Amino acid sequence: MKKHKIGWQTTKKERLSYYLFFSGQLIFNTIVMSFVLVLLLNIGMNEILAGTIILAPKIWDAVNDTLFGFVVDRIHLKGGRFLPWIKLSAIIMPIATIFLFSVPDSMGVTGKCVWVIVGYILWDTGYTISDTPIYALSTSMTNNMDERTTILSFRGITGAIGGLLASIIIPLLYGSNGVNLGWPVTAIVISVIGFVCMLPVGFCAKERFHEEQAEEATFKELFSALLHNKNLFIIIVVRFLFLLTFTMEVLNPIFAQYVMGNEAIASVLAMLISLPTILLAVLLPTLTRHFDKTRLLLFCMVLYAVTSVIQYFVGYENMPMFLAFTMIRAIGYGGVTSLMFMFVPDCIEYGQYTTGRRNAGTSFSLQTFVCKLNSAIISTVTAYVISVMGFSAADVTSAGQRGVWFTYTVFASVGAFIAIPIMAKCYKLRDKDVAIMIACNNGDITKDKAEECINGKEK
Repeated sequence: MKKHKIGWQTTKKERLSYYLFFSGQLIFNTIVMSFVLVLLLNIGMNEILAGTIILAPKIWDAVNDTLFGFVVDRIHLKGGRFLPWIKLSAIIMPIATIFLFSVPDSMGVTGKCVWVIVGYILWDTGYTISDTPIYALSTSMTNNMDERTTILSFRGITGAIGGLLASIIIPLLYGSNGVNLGWPVTAIVISVIGFVCMLPVGFCAKERFHEEQAEEATFKELFSALLHNKNLFIIIVVRFLFLLTFTMEVLNPIFAQYVMGNEAIASVLAMLISLPTILLAVLLPTLTRHFDKTRLLLFCMVLYAVTSVIQYFVGYENMPMFLAFTMIRAIGYGGVTSLMFMFVPDCIEYGQYTTGRRNAGTSFSLQTFVCKLNSAIISTVTAYVISVMGFSAADVTSAGQRGVWFTYTVFASVGAFIAIPIMAKCYKLRDKDVAIMIACNNGDITKDKAEECINGKEK
């Protein structure tokens, strides 16, 4: 047995089904988050209206993520704390996706707006039900830190593969440069694939570990504990800021169709963005055994931010240079997104160590909320910014195309430049300390002994 697999508690079947779930989830995430804006432009809405419609359902999102995390932490169903919700999400997600992308052409503008908002709210609810439990499940399947890190790393690989395939296939299915199926049929094809990927984990995974608490925490006590988890707060803020201006994925289909004049180019760009993410996800288990995750994250954020600005001045007329810089930026972005998912489990361990409560469901629901909030806001912000910069899908001009390019490059780096100093100065949790906290949380060492090790006073 390999050294790093000593003490592993999950079966290969469990891990494979867990990885496969993220392929399906990212397939659904990609079609909505990367293509809903171009869908709205295609059905005749202007940029401002489209951006506003995407933002509207987030009023519900602000409630359902936090509320559902609380439900997961407090309600224990017969089939487990997390698995029943995961099974339910595999049914809701395809139904909601097909509905959202099947806007009737015969409807007026008002009817289309109502249809999209209802569909988006249904989809958003299904995504919450899928996301919070699946991440919390990783803390229940195993309490081995090395195993958990590996599972979350490979989750990134299969998730990226699912997102990559969706990003490549979707433009070839709906666009006039492909088979021209249209949005409803494209959504059906994508949803069937996503459903098949998401379903198995609900029947293959096993919940082994749950925190034992003498009494239930009140809603106020639960959020008080979270507010005192300063490291979780910092990670949430850094993630939000970094993704706040990340316009590459949202603008890919718009850039390809309205600037380059070929929807199929979006497939090439999606491949260039996703491949480094897959490669980094493979390498992360090895990298995190030799380098602290915080330093790796900072390096990736700096790489992405700097090359984004450089690409703006290089331009897109020289195709080889354009593609090369796109891939370099993607290396930075892929490292950030892959690493970010590894910090929340560490913060959960820190929370239990300092407060006595894990609050896994609520912690992961905050992560889900930020992911979805970022996705909605960036779509809205992107629509508003390209509109202010002079772009209109109904009347494309060279000035509008330049505005899209600026938004695709320079504007995309602003959030990263803000997030870097916050992460560098404020996040204090380190991998070696997390390992000690896990040992204490599992009862392997006492709290006093853990404090000695963390403070460097062990004899």
